Amino acid sequence: MPLELHQLRYFVAVAETGSFTRAAEREGVTQPTLSEQILRLESKQHGVGQRLFDRLGRKIVLTEAGQRLLQHAQRILAAVREAERTLHDMGEQSQLRVGAIPTIAPFILPQVLTRFRQQYPLAQLQLVEDVTERLVAALRQGELDVAVMALPVRDDHLHVERLGSEPLVAALPAQHRLVSREIVRWADLKEESFILLDDVHCLGEQVLSLCRQNGMEPKVVCQGEQIVTLLGLVAAGLGVTIVPEMAAASPWAQGCVFRSLARPVPQRTLCAVWHRHRYRPAVLRHFIAQLRHA
Repeated sequence: MPLELHQLRYFVAVAETGSFTRAAEREGVTQPTLSEQILRLESKQHGVGQRLFDRLGRKIVLTEAGQRLLQHAQRILAAVREAERTLHDMGEQSQLRVGAIPTIAPFILPQVLTRFRQQYPLAQLQLVEDVTERLVAALRQGELDVAVMALPVRDDHLHVERLGSEPLVAALPAQHRLVSREIVRWADLKEESFILLDDVHCLGEQVLSLCRQNGMEPKVVCQGEQIVTLLGLVAAGLGVTIVPEMAAASPWAQGCVFRSLARPVPQRTLCAVWHRHRYRPAVLRHFIAQLRHA
């Protein structure tokens, strides 16, 4: 008997959540219903005829057969979603799911989406801000259409288009001793109190690495999750930080003074990323064109 699509969805949900309870919640069904369908999928009469999960107390572990089926099931479900998206794109209203890392989203997306809306006023937009690792996973699984992030991005399933590079700059309190200088050297910052992004963010990791490459271990007095927060703390005189140049032109930069860093000027490269094997509807192609323009 051929496998049924809803059985594959339930199977993937259990594999990805590691729990029958959470899988049932995700799929909007009762746990007995989901469990019954998994048993049918495992049965010889109605399904694959092999056990797919080992139930170790409360822990659910994929068997070898389950691991093999999972790869195929994820591809099948992704193909079905892609077919649905392709047909939906033929209608009057299109859907666009955009991801961006938090160090880019507030500085680029408003202007891009303003221009995008002029051509697609009825488009349904879903915006996701998250760190690079989770955005890459969402792109692979078909949960996002495109994401804006910074290099490096390493995944053979994804297409990476470079959008351009921008320098990193030093952000200083308005009354700071280094404001009188046009260019700040790393040595000038050696004794400063640093306010940095948490190193779960690629920019936070990059700044830490740059400091160490230039012979200094920054005295980190505070870490935050948003550049906007960092700029507010710098403006309050609590320390200095390193931010992308685009942040210097933002409304949240008030109270901070920005200075170029000595050569070689550190930079980051921005990119647009999408799944290389998925259909790209007109709404997505237009959005990518607006990213290039920005």
